[in-house]
Amino acid sequence: MINRPNNVIYHQRVFQGQPHTPLWLKGPRDRFFATIVFAGIGVGLTGAFYGAFKMIRGEK
Repeated sequence: MINRPNNVIYHQRVFQGQPHTPLWLKGPRDRFFATIVFAGIGVGLTGAFYGAFKMIRGEK
Protein backbone atom coordinates (compact mmCIF):
# COMPACT_ATOMS: atom_id res chain seq x y z
CA MET A 1 0.00 0.00 0.00
CA ILE A 2 2.87 2.38 0.65
CA ASN A 3 4.69 1.83 -2.66
CA ARG A 4 1.67 2.43 -4.89
CA PRO A 5 1.77 5.37 -7.32
CA ASN A 6 -0.35 8.44 -6.62
CA ASN A 7 -3.11 8.50 -9.26
CA VAL A 8 -5.10 11.45 -7.94
CA ILE A 9 -4.14 13.78 -10.81
CA TYR A 10 -5.03 11.11 -13.40
CA HIS A 11 -8.44 10.49 -11.83
CA GLN A 12 -9.13 14.22 -11.58
CA ARG A 13 -8.43 14.60 -15.30
CA VAL A 14 -10.67 11.65 -16.15
CA PHE A 15 -13.64 12.71 -14.05
CA GLN A 16 -13.41 16.49 -14.49
CA GLY A 17 -12.30 16.66 -18.12
CA GLN A 18 -15.49 15.81 -20.01
CA PRO A 19 -18.19 18.32 -19.08
CA HIS A 20 -21.06 16.85 -21.15
CA THR A 21 -20.58 13.18 -20.23
CA PRO A 22 -22.57 11.82 -17.27
CA LEU A 23 -20.46 10.94 -14.24
CA TRP A 24 -21.43 7.26 -14.38
CA LEU A 25 -19.89 6.98 -17.89
CA LYS A 26 -16.55 8.74 -17.30
CA GLY A 27 -14.46 5.86 -15.97
CA PRO A 28 -12.34 3.68 -18.25
CA ARG A 29 -14.64 0.61 -18.01
CA ASP A 30 -17.94 2.36 -17.35
CA ARG A 31 -19.30 2.19 -20.91
CA PHE A 32 -18.73 -1.56 -20.98
CA PHE A 33 -20.60 -2.13 -17.71
CA ALA A 34 -23.42 0.24 -18.71
CA THR A 35 -23.87 -1.60 -22.01
CA ILE A 36 -24.09 -4.96 -20.24
CA VAL A 37 -26.58 -3.63 -17.67
CA PHE A 38 -28.81 -1.91 -20.23
CA ALA A 39 -28.77 -5.00 -22.46
CA GLY A 40 -29.85 -7.13 -19.50
CA ILE A 41 -32.63 -4.70 -18.64
CA GLY A 42 -33.77 -4.71 -22.28
CA VAL A 43 -33.85 -8.50 -22.46
CA GLY A 44 -35.74 -8.69 -19.16
CA LEU A 45 -38.34 -6.12 -20.18
CA THR A 46 -38.80 -7.76 -23.58
CA GLY A 47 -39.43 -11.13 -21.94
CA ALA A 48 -41.84 -9.63 -19.43
CA PHE A 49 -43.86 -7.84 -22.11
CA TYR A 50 -43.86 -10.94 -24.31
CA GLY A 51 -45.21 -13.03 -21.44
CA ALA A 52 -47.79 -10.38 -20.53
CA PHE A 53 -49.10 -10.16 -24.11
CA LYS A 54 -49.32 -13.94 -24.33
CA MET A 55 -51.34 -13.99 -21.10
CA ILE A 56 -53.63 -11.21 -22.38
CA ARG A 57 -54.32 -13.16 -25.59
CA GLY A 58 -55.06 -16.29 -23.58
CA GLU A 59 -52.11 -18.38 -24.75
CA LYS A 60 -50.06 -20.41 -22.37
